[in-house]
Amino acid sequence: MGGAGGKLLGLLLCLLFLTELHGVFMRFTNVTCESKDLSMSIVEYCAVTTLSKNKNSISLRYAMLKPMFTNIEIYFQLMTRGSESIHAASNWQPFLHTMKLDLCRFWKNHHNHLARMVFEFIDGHTNMNHTCPYTKEKYISIDDLTNTEVSAKIRGVPMPKGFYALFTTWSTENITRVVTNFYFEVISP
Repeated sequence: MGGAGGKLLGLLLCLLFLTELHGVFMRFTNVTCESKDLSMSIVEYCAVTTLSKNKNSISLRYAMLKPMFTNIEIYFQLMTRGSESIHAASNWQPFLHTMKLDLCRFWKNHHNHLARMVFEFIDGHTNMNHTCPYTKEKYISIDDLTNTEVSAKIRGVPMPKGFYALFTTWSTENITRVVTNFYFEVISP
């Protein structure tokens, strides 16, 4: 293989090598789930499970006691943990701006790039995958989402080593119903 074919192969190998160098590897450290309206939903389970030395997963399920029709909003806030000091053990600081998402509108046209990326992480692990209304669901869940799957999907995203949290607040009819927070550590940038 010479000429253009050899150069193309060389370029592809270089790009593959650089991608591996700059790939992000993360692991889940915790997940917290809280139902703010016990007449609407209750937490059935919410946990991080260790699968091996370098692999873990998160699973969570909210039993739905009432249907969610429309006006479902999610607030996302990606946070990073600040440096430790004598006066404060650790504090969370915004890493990106707060994002408000109209879930019903999003499922119709996938208009929000950042939200699309977040939902691609949980694709195949959740039943939150169709347009509103959510009237027949007995539960909303994310099951067996592994850190290795998420790491592969965020490869190339510039995130320095450190501890992060994705804080989410879910509301319907302008009432907070659920708060779910995902905590993770970026081990290699």
